[in-house]
Amino acid sequence: MIITPGFAIRTNEENPELSQHLEECHTKVTKRCATEISNSIYTNNTPSEYCCQKHITTGKACHDDFIKLFISKVPKEKVTFVTAKGDQIWNPFAAIVALAPVASTLPILP
Repeated sequence: MIITPGFAIRTNEENPELSQHLEECHTKVTKRCATEISNSIYTNNTPSEYCCQKHITTGKACHDDFIKLFISKVPKEKVTFVTAKGDQIWNPFAAIVALAPVASTLPILP
């Protein structure tokens, strides 16, 4: 079972593979970040940069499966909205992480 703000989602009954994959994805994100990201689907709030980075580390496949799960639980008239919100969440996250400075791998000379 995956719990998001406002409701619990039982995925193992409908799709055990999706459920297992999402459980693995969930271990890479803190509960606070999972809540921020879930809430951002329903609101115009943007998750913190910290949560953005945590979400990106789960990978695009985890994000897409998370959005598929939401889509499976919303009325048909909201599917387009949730799909668009998924893109609105992932694309800026990926851009922020891509622009973040990366620690140099060059050795420091004495």
